Amino acid sequence: MIKRFWHVGMAVRDLDKAVDQYEKLGYTVKHRIEKDEPRAVMARLEHRTGSTIELWQWLEDHYENKFRGNHIAFESDDIDDDVWALVEKGAEVVIPKTTGVITTYAFVRDPSGNYIEIAQGVEE
Repeated sequence: MIKRFWHVGMAVRDLDKAVDQYEKLGYTVKHRIEKDEPRAVMARLEHRTGSTIELWQWLEDHYENKFRGNHIAFESDDIDDDVWALVEKGAEVVIPKTTGVITTYAFVRDPSGNYIEIAQGVEE
């Protein structure tokens, strides 16, 4: 079951400039990672109100860029059931269940073309 809205993901041209911009709005960097496949750098920023933003700077062209940098994410206590529920309603899995650096996740594209990340084991 979905536990809560987790974050919104956005693509940026320059991660350091984007981080600086959001820090001026009261956000602080919670995680920063470098990814080898696809090559990218990411920062997850959190506001004192609890809202979270994930910023992605792509260092190469890759098919994942279109949804990692343009998605909404929800925390789940059962990723398999939640992804299946979305698929039953017409969503398409674009990244199957994967264990990542921060969490286990899957990405789906809903019938309107929006990208949704379902994540389990979210570190706070």
